[in-house]
Amino acid sequence: MAKAPTKKQRTRWNRLTALGCITCLLLGHHDTPAGIHHCDTGAGGRKDHDKVLPLCHYHHQGDQGLHTLSRPVWEPLYGTEQYLMAYVAWLLGELKHKPDNGGIL
Repeated sequence: MAKAPTKKQRTRWNRLTALGCITCLLLGHHDTPAGIHHCDTGAGGRKDHDKVLPLCHYHHQGDQGLHTLSRPVWEPLYGTEQYLMAYVAWLLGELKHKPDNGGIL
């Protein structure tokens, strides 16, 4: 059974979802409602509540979703989970410098 997120983690999640979907934001669509996606968990893996992204349904589990397309197909289109996690950390003021996206988006 996965450990429940802490109050600090839930507070950060609220800040992340307030940003909206990170993929939509990078595509120029603002204020897209987002839920939390756990990164790097793998099939049946333990969830790391610190490695999360705000994603809308479309980019999470919908037609262009990470879970629908699979990571090898999704990441060349929208960026790696590592890059997107760094980008949202930068948006939240947790990183001083904007991360390099490697030319994606």
